[in-house]
Amino acid sequence: MFLCGSYVNTSTSESVVPESNHREGVVDFVRWLLAQLELEVEETGGVGRLQLDPSDRDAFGGQTELRIALQDAPADGQLEPLDFENVLSKWLLARLRTQGPAAHVRPCDQPTAVKDISSRLFTAYRVEGGRVHLGGCQLVDFPFLRLSFAAMDHGRPCVRHLFVAHDGTSVSDGQAHDLGLLDVEPILKSPPRIDETVLSALIASGRRIATKNSTSRDPSASTVDPISIALVWVKHASGQLHFTVGDTTVALPFSGWARLIEAQPFVAKRSGASSFHLAATDDGDIDAFEEIATCEQSGRRVLQQDLVTCSVTGKRLLEKFTKACPVSGKPTQTDQFSNCSICQQRVSDSVLENETCAACRQMAKIKKDDPRLVWILGEHTGLDRWKRWQLAETQNVYIAQAESLMKRLLVVADKETLAVRHLATSGRLASGWTPTEEAARAELLQ
Repeated sequence: MFLCGSYVNTSTSESVVPESNHREGVVDFVRWLLAQLELEVEETGGVGRLQLDPSDRDAFGGQTELRIALQDAPADGQLEPLDFENVLSKWLLARLRTQGPAAHVRPCDQPTAVKDISSRLFTAYRVEGGRVHLGGCQLVDFPFLRLSFAAMDHGRPCVRHLFVAHDGTSVSDGQAHDLGLLDVEPILKSPPRIDETVLSALIASGRRIATKNSTSRDPSASTVDPISIALVWVKHASGQLHFTVGDTTVALPFSGWARLIEAQPFVAKRSGASSFHLAATDDGDIDAFEEIATCEQSGRRVLQQDLVTCSVTGKRLLEKFTKACPVSGKPTQTDQFSNCSICQQRVSDSVLENETCAACRQMAKIKKDDPRLVWILGEHTGLDRWKRWQLAETQNVYIAQAESLMKRLLVVADKETLAVRHLATSGRLASGWTPTEEAARAELLQ
């Protein structure tokens, strides 16, 4: 078998071919060799015709043309067979070595320019009233090493490829497939540069990995030399997408192998929502389109999270157009409040029934030692004369009601200061309440 730099007898236990799931037929490998060497072959029906330069004809007994079997079929006596024992294979590999220690290739379907990256990313986004553009992109080539070994697969010659990552680690089968390392094309003009020491280190790592992947279990066995060494230059892309609406621009960074890079959703700073559909509020905040809504009072476009739902009308409004109902605690449009006929608080219309708020309708009997009543009686000692107390509370006030033999008393006290906001009396059988005059207030409270 012809190997790079030497002939090795693979029947001995000292030299073995490393195992690999990345296998290529001799036909495809020879096609790659011809392309890498820029040898023009006219192909018809699986037969290639290669015109030889005068300087190359001696190697083929003076022939001016080679007829090559470029398909997996038995070759007749007039065709150069496809294996690694014939003159053609040795000649091709020898010419490849004259190009340098490693051939330069790249994945066939790898993006090669910034526009290839941007065009793929831009189509994923929609910006209402704005645009997406590139805020910078850098493409960097990373060298992956490919060591190719001549081998036999079910009695037929083949090539086993072993890949080494740019950091000297082994490449998994999945990564080799994802990065397109199995389908490469020559870089014939201005290949990326690599320092000789870096290349030597990669090759040394590859040989160590090849030894570990050997088909021999003999610890003293060595691995055969590769028939070719290639650097597969894989592009890595990094940059930013800019989304602009009006005078506002936000950025979305991206980074990854160029062949694998995909558009990622924009994550909005304020809402935290992820989306490929963006828009701006009237305040200029760019966010997910789904998170933007219109205030039904002002007509302003704002984030959903900046709106509240009116407990009466169900409208979505900016909070400044509402206030919390002291009874329900729910936001309510400011023009949807009315006075409770009993406690005289301004409450949401949603908690009123027959002009009485839910708190006043749901008064509960309490004992005199209830802490809330103790605080009120301690501040207004005159109220201690009354008995049979009921109490309710809202966010701001305590509503207390007491009875005597002939009269009822209503006290609405501020929760924080215990000041009496409203004081009224009524007959035991009367349905309404009469506010207490200022002079009578002092008599009742002291």
